[in-house]
Amino acid sequence: MAPRALVTGSSGFVAGHIIRRLTTQGYEITGLDIASPRGDFNGNVREVTLDIRDRERVNTLIKEIRPELVFHIAAQASVPASMRDPRTDVETNALATLELAFNAAAAGSRRMIFISTGGALHGELPPQELPAKEASHVSPMSVYGASKAAAEIYLGVVTQQTDLEVSILRPSNIYGPGQNPNAEAGVIAIVTRAMLRDEPVTLFGDGNQRRDYVYIDDTVDAILLAAEGPPDICNISTGIEVSTARVFETIADLTGYKRPILIAEARPGDIQRISLEPTKAKRVWNWQPQTSFEDGVALTIDWFRKEEASETPVKS
Repeated sequence: MAPRALVTGSSGFVAGHIIRRLTTQGYEITGLDIASPRGDFNGNVREVTLDIRDRERVNTLIKEIRPELVFHIAAQASVPASMRDPRTDVETNALATLELAFNAAAAGSRRMIFISTGGALHGELPPQELPAKEASHVSPMSVYGASKAAAEIYLGVVTQQTDLEVSILRPSNIYGPGQNPNAEAGVIAIVTRAMLRDEPVTLFGDGNQRRDYVYIDDTVDAILLAAEGPPDICNISTGIEVSTARVFETIADLTGYKRPILIAEARPGDIQRISLEPTKAKRVWNWQPQTSFEDGVALTIDWFRKEEASETPVKS
């Protein structure tokens, strides 16, 4: 029998890339998402429209498919949205994760691979403590960061009380082909499409905010390694800080964008500076990033340019 995997958030950016990689490895895959099914996967993929917060229906589905692996990607992933609607954020990111893990354990799943967050966990760390390590102080500045931190703690309880193994990945800012440019999160996708369309773009804050960006293909490599390597908690990042101003400048240079950048106030919950130390993932899962920021942005722009030129939107 083919190994079975459940992938939550299957209509989304990261999960879509994971599913495509799993199909090449012969998995029987069930995708779960509140959004409409993608419908463009090749291979043995079943897509189910379902809210991860619907505990009874999710539990019924897990009992039915009894997945060996659960890739838990579904999340409320916007910092601003978490501040506007904290209840939905906590229900989605913390409580639904806890219930999913207990249900997976009861169904005999071997491992859950949980996509947490990197930068949103730590708040404003002193410069001498950057890049942040897995053991660095956790002090979220947003409900989103707090809900992901709570989910990690809940998963620790599940592993103590059941046979379920859990690998937790703390990625920095993931970007690449197929990211949703209409969401509040994902600055590279948002700015890329706007600049390709010669639309106004807005920079929130002074442009000196610094983030650590990791390319989608590198991220998927880490997720698949985390499924088979020792269960642990690892940062998935480059460890290299990139200013928001540089993000805008790089995309503008590569797209030929000439409009002035609009400036707005920083958004509540956004931190000024964060980067993550990636060396533990190398030691535990033999993972390290392969794609430079410049190469990753160029690949992303190329994908969006093809999508803009196509009558039928490209999916990735």
